[in-house]
Amino acid sequence: MVVATPLVLIVLLAAAWGLDHWLTSDKVARNVSVAGVQVGGSTPSELNAELQTLAEQLPKTKVQIQSGSNNMITTAGELGLSMDVEATATEINNIGRIEPLPTRPVRWFKSLFGERSADIALSVDSEKLTPSLVALQGERRSLPVEPSITATEEAVTLVPGTPGTEITMNDVVSALPQSVSDISQPIKIKVEPTTTDPLLTDASVQTLVDQANAVTAGPVNLNAGGTKIEVEGKEFRPAFILTSEGATPKLSMKPESVSLILESKNPSQPNPTKVRFDIVDGVPTPVGGEDAQVCCTEEAPQKIVDGLLAGQTTIDLPTRVETAQQGRDWAAGLGVKEVIGSFTTKHKCCESRVTNIHQISDIVRGTLIPPGATFSVNDTVGKRTTAKGFVEGGVIQDGEFATDIGGGVSQFATTTFNAAFFGGLDIPAYKAHSKYISRYPFGREATLAYPSVDLKIRNETPYGVVIWPNYTNTSLTVSLWSTPFAKGEQTAQNPTSGCGSVSTERTRTFVDGHTEKDTFRAKYDCGETPH
Repeated sequence: MVVATPLVLIVLLAAAWGLDHWLTSDKVARNVSVAGVQVGGSTPSELNAELQTLAEQLPKTKVQIQSGSNNMITTAGELGLSMDVEATATEINNIGRIEPLPTRPVRWFKSLFGERSADIALSVDSEKLTPSLVALQGERRSLPVEPSITATEEAVTLVPGTPGTEITMNDVVSALPQSVSDISQPIKIKVEPTTTDPLLTDASVQTLVDQANAVTAGPVNLNAGGTKIEVEGKEFRPAFILTSEGATPKLSMKPESVSLILESKNPSQPNPTKVRFDIVDGVPTPVGGEDAQVCCTEEAPQKIVDGLLAGQTTIDLPTRVETAQQGRDWAAGLGVKEVIGSFTTKHKCCESRVTNIHQISDIVRGTLIPPGATFSVNDTVGKRTTAKGFVEGGVIQDGEFATDIGGGVSQFATTTFNAAFFGGLDIPAYKAHSKYISRYPFGREATLAYPSVDLKIRNETPYGVVIWPNYTNTSLTVSLWSTPFAKGEQTAQNPTSGCGSVSTERTRTFVDGHTEKDTFRAKYDCGETPH
């Protein structure tokens, strides 16, 4: 009978547990609490109501994040922490029901005299956590700086990247407890900041820097049809830029910057179709011309970019055809409509030099100087030869009187110089005779000698300028046709006769009323002078 007593007690305990388990199978086990709130014996609806109340309170729970010497205080709600109600309810409902079967009656009996607790399961809203961490860290958070480049004519240079330091979402999620037992107490976590490296490496960018410097170390040769353009490679360096695709750096260039370089080299002739003018009964009309390949199409800057990035230093540029008719249409819109400057010089009849004056006049007659272009007598006429119709005539060589093929063409130069002088045009290149010749204006004349001594007229007006020489047996007149833009007049001269250095002042009056002064110089030897 004594031996049977423990067995009877066990049987009675098991029976009592079984009866209670049957009576409370749809309820929370006895004496269970969650976050200090008693929920033992609660029905599912009662448990859900209690958990919803706790879920509403949880966002106010303080969270303390310790990172080194930094102590950041926020709330569960600000970090995106919330109660996982379903997981919490599952944990509560498992109490007393998932232990090994032989131990359940014993644990049940103990629960009659003591409390069993469950924790609140947490869930994290990462979309809310990340910006909250950024705001919490403020200036203590540093983002990685990607390596970059600086690009000047001197060199393309690497700017090294730098790592960043921050507390990341992963840092916090890893340190967070999966559950909390008391929402009235702060949730404390300790994290170490993460060092975040740039996506790009310095070494990968340096490779591109070396590539950019190598391809621009020497000249870059551009071929545009028959036009050859040589550009110092370093001029292209400021156009280099660095881009990336994920963790892969890419070298690129700004086509608009390359386009400006191409334009500055002016590869196309200002009048590529070589259109000229005829003037009949006072009406200037564009004539002639020929189809021409001109630089360049809109794709040319990108062609240069692609070539340089491919390591090429000789690049063929796409050209386009400009027809003679297009040239004439363009010239017709340049405002060539009236005489803006004219000058006449006299000479003796029937000398051989007159033949040369007439010949050079015939060659130049109708020549167009487009806006922004410079007319050169030597470039236009070339060397004076018998094949071009020139004959021997008087010249001054090394201060001595002599004869040479083309002698006398300086009268054309002087006459044209004065037409430009009074027409208000720029005269960037000229040279007076070494001896004063009385048939020319004192201190206001020009000579020619191919190829060293030239007369150049630059057209800085917005209109075209046409050179139109006319001659008789004893005179030469050069008229310049355009739209009035400026008028020139001689306003001072010192000395006004004799020999030595002569300065002649010109005052130009522009159509907007403002004036500008410039000075022309001559130096005459003192000695015998021709007439």
